[in-house]
Amino acid sequence: MQEIKNMRLISHHDLNGFGNIGEGIHLHQTNDGRRILYMAHESAPKDITGIDVSDLRNPKMLVQTDLAYPHLRSNSLSIIDDIMLVAYQSLEPGQAGTGMGVFDIGNPEEPKRIGFLDTDGPYSRGCHCLWWVDGPYAHLSTGSADFQPRDQKDDQFYMIVDVENPERPVEAGRWWIPGTREGDDEPMPKRHPQFDSGHRLHNANVYPERPNRSYAAYMDSGVTILAASYTHLTMPTKA
Repeated sequence: MQEIKNMRLISHHDLNGFGNIGEGIHLHQTNDGRRILYMAHESAPKDITGIDVSDLRNPKMLVQTDLAYPHLRSNSLSIIDDIMLVAYQSLEPGQAGTGMGVFDIGNPEEPKRIGFLDTDGPYSRGCHCLWWVDGPYAHLSTGSADFQPRDQKDDQFYMIVDVENPERPVEAGRWWIPGTREGDDEPMPKRHPQFDSGHRLHNANVYPERPNRSYAAYMDSGVTILAASYTHLTMPTKA
């Protein structure tokens, strides 16, 4: 039995049968006043979908793109002005195409990829999630070519990326739970004997009023508050 409380359906769009939307959704207003709802797909074959919701009662398909590989998922996206960042994660470590795509959506009917941060690597599944609200810097949960976790479940850490030049995104800082990377001096964190989801970053938030503070949520490690200088990250102030 369905229960509806204090809500009413205005309209519905089936996204041409590809309803596998992930965590990424952003309402963007174009220069000509249209409102475009961009959505990331959490599994292949589709990458992003844009729906014109200027008329809420009559949403219209504007654009729907395909992923480069069947093992990819886009899952997360964020937009500032006419630039859109999209996170790409693979099903298994070491698969191609993972990282962060940078798109010019000045023409919303034809998103154009203008930059890419490659996070492929033998132990990397790429970028699961990104947060972008403070202009020059994006905040990623990702693996990388030079990060080897002691346990494969710990493959995604916190990376800050400088996107001031959107055509050439570059890493500006990183932090991970001490003891999760091969070569760390610290011992590996304790693991749950039954529900081990990994000591990996699931999401990180930064707010414009406090751009040097990062709030990072880890799967099995709780929440950390980090002081970010954008050239390095310090140990958490609270965990």
